[in-house]
Amino acid sequence: MAVRTPVKFYYDILSPYAWFGFEALCRYKKPWDLDLQLKPMNLGIIMKESGNTPPGMNPSKGSMLARDVQRVSEMMDLPYNPLEHFAKTVFIRGSLTTLKTLAACQIMYPDRLEEMTRQSWLGLYSRDIDITDKGNIIQFATAANIPDVDQLLAFSLGNEARQQLITNTNEAVESKCFGAPWFTVTNPKTGRREKFFGSDRIEMLGWVLGKEYVGHHPPQ
Repeated sequence: MAVRTPVKFYYDILSPYAWFGFEALCRYKKPWDLDLQLKPMNLGIIMKESGNTPPGMNPSKGSMLARDVQRVSEMMDLPYNPLEHFAKTVFIRGSLTTLKTLAACQIMYPDRLEEMTRQSWLGLYSRDIDITDKGNIIQFATAANIPDVDQLLAFSLGNEARQQLITNTNEAVESKCFGAPWFTVTNPKTGRREKFFGSDRIEMLGWVLGKEYVGHHPPQ
């Protein structure tokens, strides 16, 4: 049996590019024997600690952001729809409640975290609903087949889930993360930890691992 390669993936639901990177890595989990370790993190802290700014805050980047995201989603066949109120959703409402729930899922139901994460992204960037709303989070958890949704929600309000989110975020900061998606892997040839930023670095990851990249829809 092949030994799976651990890949640590740091993300915040607020980033559509993190969604694209997440789905790309999920598609390559089986073909490349990846042990995908999902690490929800607080992107606001990452931006502050790294001195970076969101793309939408830069006029030049912001002017092409909407079309670029649309192109990527079409290329990957993902059901992306633009947010009606981008600034309110991202900069005011945020994702902290959702991130704490994902951190709770990471502890309690790690085998369900992938689908819980996916449902959260679909809620935000496909259905444009409030991902911090308790009722919507219950929908995400139910769709992810969480065994005890009430227990998960209760646990997400406690210190252990909060600390898990802090730990994930600190790990990312210590690795010099400056945005999302961010993922790391140990190079099997050199033993050196390699770091990647962006949803368009999957092919480069394959090159590092000595695996063949065959496009956005690899055979499973």
